[in-house]
Amino acid sequence: MKKRLVAMLLAALMLTCCFVQAASATTYLTMAAVASSSGLFPYVVSIGKVLNTHCPEYNVTVSESGGNVDNTKRLRAGEVKIANSISNTDYESFTGTGTTFAGNPYEDFRILWYYEKSPIQICVAEDSGINSIWDLEGKPFNPGGTGTAASVVIHAAFDALGIKPDYFEAGQADAADAYANRQIVGAVKTGPTPDSYVMQLNASRPVKILDISDEDMAKILEAIPACKSAVVAPGSYEFNPDYSAQCISTYQGIQVSMDFTQEQGYQFFKAMWEDGKEIWQNAYPVGANNDVPAMTLQAAATPLHAGTVQYLVEKGYEVPANLIPPEYVPVQ
Repeated sequence: MKKRLVAMLLAALMLTCCFVQAASATTYLTMAAVASSSGLFPYVVSIGKVLNTHCPEYNVTVSESGGNVDNTKRLRAGEVKIANSISNTDYESFTGTGTTFAGNPYEDFRILWYYEKSPIQICVAEDSGINSIWDLEGKPFNPGGTGTAASVVIHAAFDALGIKPDYFEAGQADAADAYANRQIVGAVKTGPTPDSYVMQLNASRPVKILDISDEDMAKILEAIPACKSAVVAPGSYEFNPDYSAQCISTYQGIQVSMDFTQEQGYQFFKAMWEDGKEIWQNAYPVGANNDVPAMTLQAAATPLHAGTVQYLVEKGYEVPANLIPPEYVPVQ
């Protein structure tokens, strides 16, 4: 009887230890997203669901954030390990360039992938008499929400060209109110088209999106190497279906700290692109057909995560040497 009791106690102890070990094996992560009003927010939420579903050793909670610059600051400070990011801020953080990170490079992060092209749309009122970015000289104008990557890019782009608007620095909500009340002639919003914020501006005052000439774009891209150009194509907005505009463009992505192994990064990419693809495609239909592997290679200007490189090489992609991190180990 005594031996049986001891055996039962030992079995119970072993079972308890198993539960404790299983619980401790779960890694809890907070993923910094974007503003909940952003059209990108459903995508990041869905990626949290993808990881929770197909990488069960993780428990991911998605939180709203103050934007991609804020996300990068938090990741650099160790407050989060995974966050939405934007290509130009990624480059500036890595190289210690730009106004936010000048002289303070930070190389201890990697890019998992880029998933969306985000044209920076320079919106002005139809009745403002402004027909080009040069007409913004001296005009009250919001360059994008305070602290956002769009604002950083617009300041740098206009500085490169020598255009000096009368900047109205404010968050997006306050900028929209100022635009509706005719305090400013326009505002900037970055994001895939059609963008709900741009449509909100148009609802209060008819909008047009300014086109940047090829000559001006060349000077801008020389000054901001991590940016690209993109076209807001005809039909993007019902309020002006025949109009197109060349814009500066960045790319939205997912950045991570160096805490994740090559195998873990590989699992994340595979979960996103194969196992859980339908989850984010259903949540984010505007980008459901985006070729994420190709976009990642097109947009990246800083090293990819070793697991991302492993996945892309496995699938036959050629990864440029400058995107392969030193910790990457080829897998046969």
